Amino acid sequence: MALHTSLPIYKVAYDLLSIAIEVTRNMPRDFKASLGGRIRDECVEVLVLVARANAAREKTGHIDALLEHLHVVEVLLRASKDKRFISLKQYAAAIALTGSVGKQANGWRKHSAASPVA
Repeated sequence: MALHTSLPIYKVAYDLLSIAIEVTRNMPRDFKASLGGRIRDECVEVLVLVARANAAREKTGHIDALLEHLHVVEVLLRASKDKRFISLKQYAAAIALTGSVGKQANGWRKHSAASPVA
């Protein structure tokens, strides 16, 4: 079992958190704490779930929760873009990272489901 901070999925998820911090910095004050805070909190939860899945014998439950939180991040980012709280360029960069995390998580889930738990 690798250290969770060295996993490729963790590194991409951390990059997503970094972008989330940047995009929420320029949000209107009325939405910075509510919408921006929720985006950051969901990104942190994704990182926590990567660590939990890495440490767990039964990974699929944690990975499923990770994918659910990732979907929430995507929805919140889209709403932020639609309301013009973040730029299209920022949205595109963030969505590219959510796509990468999602692909890696789905691959991890398939691998975990196929492997017998020892």
